[in-house]
Amino acid sequence: MKTIQKITFAVAAALVLTSCGTYTYQETTSRYVEPSRAGFITPVVADMDVSSEKISNAVEIPVVLKKREVVSIMAAEERGIESGLVMKWKKYALAQTLKKYSADDIVAPTFTITPSPSKPNVLVVTVTGHTATYQNFRKATKADVELFAPFVEHRADFNMQGGILLQHTR
Repeated sequence: MKTIQKITFAVAAALVLTSCGTYTYQETTSRYVEPSRAGFITPVVADMDVSSEKISNAVEIPVVLKKREVVSIMAAEERGIESGLVMKWKKYALAQTLKKYSADDIVAPTFTITPSPSKPNVLVVTVTGHTATYQNFRKATKADVELFAPFVEHRADFNMQGGILLQHTR
């Protein structure tokens, strides 16, 4: 009986040790600006210095797509929306481009996603646009705040003495 237990344990250990693979996780965040709760903030504005030179940066992303991921991407495209997976590739490429050019933003970026011509299981995401950096940070004036008020999706109370009270409504 003990021999059977030892053999079973050895087989189980061998299976566990041989089935272990390497898993690599990598994540990059390019920007996150949406406030998720009601809050009280003091607005800050800055000047955006946009380069007149257009840049283009190709970023290689290793990808092995499963059938369900392909189906999900195609279904999203049919509904006229962007797949979460495609959005993740674009964000990663945008973040790598911002790092490469030491930029704060890319103005009106466009993306091209193609398979690598020379490497299997690799996508090439090309980001094209104008780099921009933020300069001259300062506390917003009432005139500054009123410029972006029409674009805020939330109800806002513009009280410049203490800041802006945003109320998240969805």
